[in-house]
Amino acid sequence: MSYDMAFWQETQEIDAAGAYQKYDAMTDGESGVSTESAGVKDFCAAVLKSYPDLTVENAETSPWTSAVYCNGECVIVTIAWSRKNELVDALISLAQRHSLLAYDPQKEEVHR
Repeated sequence: MSYDMAFWQETQEIDAAGAYQKYDAMTDGESGVSTESAGVKDFCAAVLKSYPDLTVENAETSPWTSAVYCNGECVIVTIAWSRKNELVDALISLAQRHSLLAYDPQKEEVHR
């Protein structure tokens, strides 16, 4: 079981329903849902520096249940359920430092 989150740059006000629509499109692999930004790329690099991506070698210790997805428009992570308490607040804080929106689809919450 995993705990999913998504992060992207959002210039307009957006509510949870609007964020879910974007999240749904992003998880379907659509591009152009959000604008590519240096903030997204920098955030992804910072996440992977703190929590290396899932590999065969670290599968037992990684906080991820699948590889971190980053396409320049968004970052989508699947956190191991057992590690969600450790990572969710840290990722939201890191996203805020990079001026990104954090969307939590489990709680239907938007964090700026």
